[in-house]
Amino acid sequence: MGDRQLFIGNLCNVPIESLRPYCEKYGTILDLSLNRDKDNNVYHCFAFLTFQSPSSVIQFMSKRPHLINGEEVFVKRALSRTTATIPERLVVTNRLVVVDSTRYDRRILRNYFQKLGHIKNFDYENGRIDYDDYDVVDRILVARPHYIHDEEVYVTKFIPTEEDDVDDQPDRNILPNIEEEEEGEVEEDENLIIKYKCLEKQFEDYKETKEKEIKLLRKELEKTKEELSDITQIKLDKIIKNQQLYHSQLLHHLLPKSDSIHAQLCDDFLRSTPNKKRKTSLTLTDNEYELL
Repeated sequence: MGDRQLFIGNLCNVPIESLRPYCEKYGTILDLSLNRDKDNNVYHCFAFLTFQSPSSVIQFMSKRPHLINGEEVFVKRALSRTTATIPERLVVTNRLVVVDSTRYDRRILRNYFQKLGHIKNFDYENGRIDYDDYDVVDRILVARPHYIHDEEVYVTKFIPTEEDDVDDQPDRNILPNIEEEEEGEVEEDENLIIKYKCLEKQFEDYKETKEKEIKLLRKELEKTKEELSDITQIKLDKIIKNQQLYHSQLLHHLLPKSDSIHAQLCDDFLRSTPNKKRKTSLTLTDNEYELL
């Protein structure tokens, strides 16, 4: 979005009704977002403008300074929140920093970045490149990643610290009126992290509870299976006993005088199992055969 979106500041004395018609002279506008305080709707004097075409941004930036109703406004490219850090989005500087610059050939490195804008100063050892316009630095950051001979060159903005020499600092400033907005974003991100951690803990507790419930259900299932198996075995034993009794009574009725045969048949039947069938071979006398 950085190639189509602009930040416009110093709008406190610029009528809102005049802003859109002025910007529309440079191309079709997709969105014009006026920043207001979320609590009391107070105007923060800056806006984000999104053009339909990147060429509109190039033309808009090339026509600086911009005067709207006699008031000069500040404009810069709005770097993407997904690819640029908060300092990179806030700081306005004409100095670019090349990370580990000495890894690359001095001449090749200078020639590459000279094609992107007019260089005022090239500090090869410290990896600092000063351009004549802060927009060149923003354009280079928007165009990341950069490659020299298929090797990525890491670049960022120069972010001054207290240890830096004041005379050595390039022209720079902080975007007016949006520091509080960025701090609010950071605080919002921290709140989201806290909320995420809280939800994560709730999920872990819920998961642990459900695992305990599943464990108990499995135990109950095994117990039910055992009880069902016992009931089945009891009924099966009862059926077998009833069959044994029936056959015993039937043989006794058919062979009332053959107690020895009856006893042998019963004994063979009782000692037989479902898994092992036994053949009983009986030799009957002629008298016993006639009784049958």
